[in-house]
Amino acid sequence: MTSNRKALPMSFQDSSPRAPITYITDGATDSPPRRCWQIARGVGLLFACVVFALLAACSVSIGTSADTPVEKTSDIAVGECLNIGEKADDDGKVHASKVACDTDGLTFYAASTVAADGDCAGENSASLSFPDDPQKLCMTPNFVNGACYQIPLPGGQLVDYRKSDCGAAPAATTVIAETVTRSDASVTCTDDQTAWVFTQPESIGYCLRAVESATAS
Repeated sequence: MTSNRKALPMSFQDSSPRAPITYITDGATDSPPRRCWQIARGVGLLFACVVFALLAACSVSIGTSADTPVEKTSDIAVGECLNIGEKADDDGKVHASKVACDTDGLTFYAASTVAADGDCAGENSASLSFPDDPQKLCMTPNFVNGACYQIPLPGGQLVDYRKSDCGAAPAATTVIAETVTRSDASVTCTDDQTAWVFTQPESIGYCLRAVESATAS
């Protein structure tokens, strides 16, 4: 069978200063120099900064009786998993629920907690803050080998981050990336892949490759 997707070279590179990135954020936008996806499209290059330490959100309970809401950092233990709802409320708050780590769809590991104004250890970590909680939750994505995910780009939101069909057209300000390899933090990736490594809650490494859907322009 001939694939209707083509791999796009994707690597992190140091970037020059640029305008601030708009995310659902609960903290200052100051950050160290950012690294970028370099995604080739035809003869042009799209540079897109993906700094998941900045991809932060506030959480609020809007769950159902089947959910175990995560309303504060103490509601989930390091190593357990949670998912993020696909919509934010009118105040920009998201729905976070504790789930089994093998739940279908994208889940995140609870990696650690830090002071609400602190930084997560992982370069590509996401974070959740909670009302009246002096700490915030740092999260590591739980990517499944061979699966594809929609990943927010500048101007995107944490709720845009989800599991996706590999051939799907990405939403605005997102990219579709395939998890080619899942290993530990010593993972080695090819030139057309990007290595994401994490040390919390355990040693995890991914090789990711951007893909372009057949319907993408």
